[in-house]
Amino acid sequence: MMVNERVQIHKGNNSAGGIFIHEEFIEGTVVRVNKKSIRVHMGHVTCTTNGKITREYDLNEEATFEFWKTVETAGETVSLYKNSKYGIIKVAH
Repeated sequence: MMVNERVQIHKGNNSAGGIFIHEEFIEGTVVRVNKKSIRVHMGHVTCTTNGKITREYDLNEEATFEFWKTVETAGETVSLYKNSKYGIIKVAH
């Protein structure tokens, strides 16, 4: 993870069947990297419901995402950073 790297933040609510009904995708840029957290400036939000875009708007905020855990996905190591208000960032190694 490096400063000025582009990231996508994901947050969603799912139904009982595990399918996402409402999701938010926030585009941002990393402004600071620490050992256990990253600071992100968020610029654009896209909201979807059942896979269709329902709302888009610009955002001018910064938030800190704390390291949460590292997982293996499809043979790839991924670090997850979490912010309770904005969602999760996945960083592949």
